[in-house]
Amino acid sequence: MSQPLDRTKRIKELGPLDRELGEFWVENPFLMPQMGENLSAYETNCLFMNRGDLKFVDGSFSSNVNLDSDSRSAVPADFNRDGKVDLLVGSVGGGPLRLFRNQLPTRSWLGVRLRGSDSNASGIGARLVFHVNDRKIYRDVFPANGFFGTAPSELLVGLGEAAVIEKIEIRWPSGHVSEIDSVTPNRWVEIFEDDREPSEITLQVN
Repeated sequence: MSQPLDRTKRIKELGPLDRELGEFWVENPFLMPQMGENLSAYETNCLFMNRGDLKFVDGSFSSNVNLDSDSRSAVPADFNRDGKVDLLVGSVGGGPLRLFRNQLPTRSWLGVRLRGSDSNASGIGARLVFHVNDRKIYRDVFPANGFFGTAPSELLVGLGEAAVIEKIEIRWPSGHVSEIDSVTPNRWVEIFEDDREPSEITLQVN
């Protein structure tokens, strides 16, 4: 639009269109619904995999994520509780939700779900410090909010080759600080603000 916030402005075609290729022109984008035009399904999705050396590999085709169904939301989460980040993709126009299961190999990890008492129920805003092999890993509980999708308020932390987590510090939004020693990795646990013992989260996957 040539003028900011001017919903009445109309712009003529800037050149010839190839109708056989599906090209079209709408003088005002707000007229698209009544003209029966839409921009759905004209771009494929892309997935880039982190190699770990500040470079990425295009894994769109090999992962089957390269849909052309006008996807709008992507939610990364460990849906089957195996320590790998899966991907839930939602599309518009009546398209289905698609769940892409991560089958890549993984190393040591820990999944954490918080249960607050004086703080909010999901512990949103908490900071966790994982003491692993003479280093500290910091994670904050802030579920990512995207377009038409929100990630769960939980953490999945990669731990490299660690066989044990020496200590986990949880700094709750209320100001309370919890400390848990000698935590076994490669599982999902639920941690409580009232300092109850963490409980393991189990999920039967068929």
